[in-house]
Amino acid sequence: MLTVTKPALNRLSRRLARKEAAEGVALRFTRREGGWKLGPDSARPGDVTFAHDGRNVLLLDESAAKAMANMTLGVRKTDAGPRLRLRRVADRDK
Repeated sequence: MLTVTKPALNRLSRRLARKEAAEGVALRFTRREGGWKLGPDSARPGDVTFAHDGRNVLLLDESAAKAMANMTLGVRKTDAGPRLRLRRVADRDK
C-alpha cells in the first residue's frame, strides 16, 4: 500500500484548505500520461482513504492503490518551498 508521510498529509490538508474545498472533498490520484495527477473528488465505495485531523485528504481507487503499492508520498524542500514527492521505494528501503 502507498505510504504517506505525516508532512505529506499535512501538505494535502493545507492544499484543500487553500482551495476552500467542501467537506467530504479530498484529493484523488489519477493516472495521466507521464505520471500521476492530484485532483479534487469525493470518496467512493472501495476507495483507500488517508485522513489528517479527522478529514479524508487523499483517495485512491483500487487500481491506483495496487499501482502505488511500493511508493511513498512525502515532502521535499525546493527553492520554491516544500513540494509533494511521490517515489518508488526500493526493496532495500523497506
